[in-house]
Amino acid sequence: MKSVLFVVAFAALGSACFAGTAVYLTGDVAADFLKSPTAQEIVKTFSSPDQPFFWGGGWEVVIRKIGIGGTYLANFVRDPSSQWWLDWYGQAFFLSFHAFGAAAFIDPFVQAGLGSAGRVLLDNWTGPAEGNLYISIFPMLTGGLNVNLANFQVGAKLTWTPFMTPPPVTDFTTYPLGSFQVTLSTGVWLGRR
Repeated sequence: MKSVLFVVAFAALGSACFAGTAVYLTGDVAADFLKSPTAQEIVKTFSSPDQPFFWGGGWEVVIRKIGIGGTYLANFVRDPSSQWWLDWYGQAFFLSFHAFGAAAFIDPFVQAGLGSAGRVLLDNWTGPAEGNLYISIFPMLTGGLNVNLANFQVGAKLTWTPFMTPPPVTDFTTYPLGSFQVTLSTGVWLGRR
């Protein structure tokens, strides 16, 4: 985590000096879908008061048209037996291409990378992790659009997760993440166009 903070701080400093460089810092909310969602399903999901969302933040450093970044989101869930669980979903690392360059007013982009999702029981438990811990790792492809105004950004993206697997050489149960995730974000960007 310290290395991520160092990279973001260094990039923010560099972005103040070099044109065509931007650092995005966002607050994100994501919804999970089993299959490719329609626009109507997305609107219905995000307007539903009882939908379980993943909440968190993201970062990205874009130099001219190429970027690197990640998002880290979580959700606390209480099951029918009143036990608390922590669910997480993270695009741990991605590379991106921004068609019009860093911090363009209209910023269509694509991303490819690796992610992780899981669920862990937060209440006291003893014994094996079976039934108390679920972990999936996966590749991902994303397409999205940002709108950048005077250092303020809003955006949306659709991520496709082609398959999920537990971490190699483990017997964790796979977390049942859907094949598609829709993420809405808002935040700031630092840098020079």
